[in-house]
Amino acid sequence: MVKLNLKLMIIQTVLQGLFFAVFMAVFGYFMGEKFNIKLFVFHATFFGLFMGILFPIIIEILTKRILKKNIISIEKDENLVYESGSTLKCKSFSAGGKLILTNKRIAFKPNKLNSKKVFVEIPLNEITTVEPKNTLGFIHNIFIIKTKNEELKFYVGENDRDTWVTKIKNFIISSKN
Repeated sequence: MVKLNLKLMIIQTVLQGLFFAVFMAVFGYFMGEKFNIKLFVFHATFFGLFMGILFPIIIEILTKRILKKNIISIEKDENLVYESGSTLKCKSFSAGGKLILTNKRIAFKPNKLNSKKVFVEIPLNEITTVEPKNTLGFIHNIFIIKTKNEELKFYVGENDRDTWVTKIKNFIISSKN
């Protein structure tokens, strides 16, 4: 799992804190309150610190706990290369779970919270292309795996996407040689 990016957390803290403080000031204005700079700074600081720093840390800890419980068996001749939390989006459903890459396959197992319990396994030699994609044009958190028969879209952490694409492409290239 990739470490949290401190620079991104600081940017999120400032932006989310300011957004919330402005929202609260505008709301207060429409409710007939006068602008209070102390309250504005409190809202910006408290909400910014919570949403920009504390919330991502809590989510990372909870994600690690959930992923430890979600076990995907690996054969004796397989080596685990990479793993992380992911959301698989297909045409008919979407499910959160654990995604692993071994030297032979990519496997996705949904966690217990999902209604769809579809285990997906893709041998590396069946993958035709792997391409990165962005959410809203600027969030780097999607990669698409195409095989001859299907296209699967995986949502991963923003810091994980490029790692997944690089590792999968390296294994595809090495398996063709």
